[in-house]
Amino acid sequence: MPQVTMQYSSGLQLDVPATLLAINQALLASGQFQAEDIKSRAIRLDQWLTGTEPAMHPFVHLQLHILSGRDLATRQQLSSALLPVLQQYVSGPPGTQLCVEICQIEKESYSKLVL
Repeated sequence: MPQVTMQYSSGLQLDVPATLLAINQALLASGQFQAEDIKSRAIRLDQWLTGTEPAMHPFVHLQLHILSGRDLATRQQLSSALLPVLQQYVSGPPGTQLCVEICQIEKESYSKLVL
């Protein structure tokens, strides 16, 4: 843990490997996670719609899934640390939307096995 999923609409200027690395580095710098536990992935969306006008207002939606138990202030700090990373690495037309969502995974039912 954590698990990062970055969904992004086509048409953006985005160096995906560099962005994922910067996200992982920001999470490591938070002091909340160990490097080997951070897993990130990117999903390009070729079919998307924001509002009612096709190909207008592209976006990046970053979901950070963490185990439950961290307080609101910690979750807000994580969100606040990740949004500037997106702002630094994503380039798009006016109206491009960047967002970060912190999701909690129930610790009691989460399973993990390292081979």
